[in-house]
Order: sequence, then structure tokens, then C-alpha cells
Amino acid sequence: MKKVVLALAVVFAAVVGVKAQESAKVKVNVVLNPFQSIEIGTGKGLDEVTLEYKTVGDYKNGVSKEVAKQLKVSSVGSGYKIKATLAYNGQSGNFGKVSGNGEQSIAAKDLLQVAIAKNGTGYGAAQDADASMTFTGFGTIGDGASSVLDQELDVKYVGKPLNAAMLGKMFGTTNNQANPTAKYTIDVVYTITTN
Repeated sequence: MKKVVLALAVVFAAVVGVKAQESAKVKVNVVLNPFQSIEIGTGKGLDEVTLEYKTVGDYKNGVSKEVAKQLKVSSVGSGYKIKATLAYNGQSGNFGKVSGNGEQSIAAKDLLQVAIAKNGTGYGAAQDADASMTFTGFGTIGDGASSVLDQELDVKYVGKPLNAAMLGKMFGTTNNQANPTAKYTIDVVYTITTN
């Protein structure tokens, strides 16, 4: 009987010992996947920009419009570049005439420059508009070399000074009659890519 009691005591001690374990190991993994996104930001008047020439000074000096927080970008796992493609009705790199008596299309580089900056930090040099543009410097924030989440970017559109030759192209001639307002437009599509 003593042997049975001793055997039961050993089994009981083993069961109590298993239940009394004081630690357990769990492995937790964190997996970070790279991604990029670009969208319209949180500013006002974001999806249409109008550069309007009204005075002699406007035609001689050009006009500009800054759109605060126009773009919002996220780039996780890499730096980024902003690219823009410009076209109107399939004419890559050209403004198309919407109204007036001028030429049907005008090269974007003759009319427009674009600059991008981090919200409120100041713009770098504006680039002449072209069919395809790449922005790697964003004013005083540098080159987009690191990961960002929901970084808002300001965009500045600069209408170039217009000389008499350009005005002749855009207004056309109508035998000394008053010309109607000339309006040209182009679509700018922004994309984000890795650095």
C-alpha cells in the first residue's frame, strides 16, 4: 500500500508541477509592406485651376496661382517622385482651345510652369510644363527620399508672360473686329513613383 501511496504522490507532484509553470513564449511578427498612394489633398479649389490675364502687368509679367494642400501622398518603404502628364483630347503636352479664334493647340511649355512644395515650406524652381514632368525636389523639404504618410503638397501654377507673337496665336485675327475671350485648357494627371 505504501508503494501505491508513494506512486500516487509522485504522480500528483508531477501534475501540480505542470500546472505551476510560470512562463509561456509567444512570437509576435510585425510585417511592413511598402506602398505608395497619391490623391487630391484637403485644400480648397483643388480640381480646377484658372490662370486669368486681365491687365497689362499680367501679360507682361505672367500670372500665378498657388493651391495649398492640393496633393496628398504616402510612400512607405521608399522615397518618392511626383510625375505629371499633361494632355488635352489626346494631344500630349498641348493646351487645347475651348473658345476664341486662336490656334487649336498651344504647346504647354509656352504657357505654363509648375512647382511643388511641402505645405507651407516654400517652392523650389518652377519647371516648364511638358508632356511628361518629374518632380524630385519639393522646395525646402528636399527630394522625397524617405517614407511619409499623408504628406500634403502645395502646387503652384505659373502662367508665363505673353508677348505679341503668342497673343496673335491665341487670339487669332478677325479683320479689326473685337476678338472674343480666348480660353485654353489642359489636363494635368499626377502620379507617384519610387525614387
